[in-house]
Amino acid sequence: MADAAKVDVAVIGEEASFSGTFKGQDLIVLGRFEGQIEVRGRLRVGPKGHAKANVRAVAVEVEGEIEGDVHCDSMSLMPTARVRGKFAAKRLAVQEGALVEGSINAASARPADPVPPPAPPAPAHSAAPAQAATAQAAPPQAPAPAQGTPAETKPESEPPK
Repeated sequence: MADAAKVDVAVIGEEASFSGTFKGQDLIVLGRFEGQIEVRGRLRVGPKGHAKANVRAVAVEVEGEIEGDVHCDSMSLMPTARVRGKFAAKRLAVQEGALVEGSINAASARPADPVPPPAPPAPAHSAAPAQAATAQAAPPQAPAPAQGTPAETKPESEPPK
């Protein structure tokens, strides 16, 4: 029974509707939702569920309808899903039968939790040795001739005979 106390799942029942901002761990929408959804875990929109919302979640699973912008790590669209809007997901699974209207962009997907900013670029003086090492690299060599055939040209470093 102690495990049940740790579960943080909110459910909007089939006969219920909610308007506003929802923030929490997990949310299951079986009825109607309109507004903003920010979950640290999973959003599931059931087969009769309808969410007209901007969503930020780790995982989104849709059997019903979503209308709005969705940012998540993974998004699964079941055969009965109907989605409309802009979707940014690192991973997307679309089952046959799902309808998607809008845009999907994996490149702009942002995780649900903030990520620390990248480290600042190295000071300018450290770039010089890397450039010097690149400049000293040996020039590319011509491919070796096939075995048994004489080379048509000789390297420039050899004196003529």
